[in-house]
Amino acid sequence: MRISALLAALLPLALPVLADWQPTKPVRIVVPFAPGGQPDVVARALAEPLSKALGQSVIVENRPGAGGNIAADAVAKSAPDGHTLLMGTNGPLAVSPALARNLPYDVARDFAFVTLVGTSPSLIAVNPSIGATTLAQVVAAAKAQPGKLNFASVGKGSVSQLSMESLNAAAGIETVHIPYNGGAQAVAAILAGDVQLLSLNPTALIPHVRTGRIRVVAQTGAARSPLVGDVPTVAESGFPGFEAPVWMAIVVPAKTPPEAVRRLHAELAAIIRAPALKERLWDKQWIDPVGSTPEEAARIVRAETQKWARIGRALDLVLE
Repeated sequence: MRISALLAALLPLALPVLADWQPTKPVRIVVPFAPGGQPDVVARALAEPLSKALGQSVIVENRPGAGGNIAADAVAKSAPDGHTLLMGTNGPLAVSPALARNLPYDVARDFAFVTLVGTSPSLIAVNPSIGATTLAQVVAAAKAQPGKLNFASVGKGSVSQLSMESLNAAAGIETVHIPYNGGAQAVAAILAGDVQLLSLNPTALIPHVRTGRIRVVAQTGAARSPLVGDVPTVAESGFPGFEAPVWMAIVVPAKTPPEAVRRLHAELAAIIRAPALKERLWDKQWIDPVGSTPEEAARIVRAETQKWARIGRALDLVLE
């Protein structure tokens, strides 16, 4: 089932009564990518109001590497006491479980879901030097130069990589993957012309799109996000059925006490849905806030994992 269909089923949810659980030391939000990318920006925006709600410091800790798997493994093995949260994304929570060999953690076994934070389209961006203004022109340029165009990603096993691998297969083109350590490095590479293509969530791209240093030719959601309504989807650009949005979900170690999960969910869902963050964060970063129940977050991640497993089998793709 498409993530868009699952999210459409979400109804306004009454927050549960807050449990008695209270953190006794600083709370960490572990971000699986370097500073400056969308998960980092969102984690830092949530940290201050969460700190006020919990009465404890909330620290954002960046642990990049292995497409987010290093951070996910660290959180899976941390003390299940409610003081360590993972700002998870498609990569470590769905793509790697679907496609990676010998993953050191198991999402279903090792994590408890707190909430789906938000979703956004990935944007397929190009360096203007290749002269393309549409996805069709990108495909034509790639077909004219097989193996000559490179695309950056935020790391192996990320949706940033997999969306472009899927486009390669759908369009019958060959572009070469160059992994980087997070969104800031990937954007720096396309700005410098070291790579020509990049599929990435909007956060790190927005300033450069506005100045014309990067050109966006498509978005990867099933339908156009109203936040980027003038950019066509990949499906609209000639590849029906193509869908690779990005999302963020907060999880904690599996044996975290239920009362801690309930308290964290209640506080975070209220913060995510509050009008205070709309102009400051969601509108500026082109993110659709969600604030789902733990059960809905888990269901969406399961569906996403199954989707990427199907895509991996179709592409004969395994992540080492």
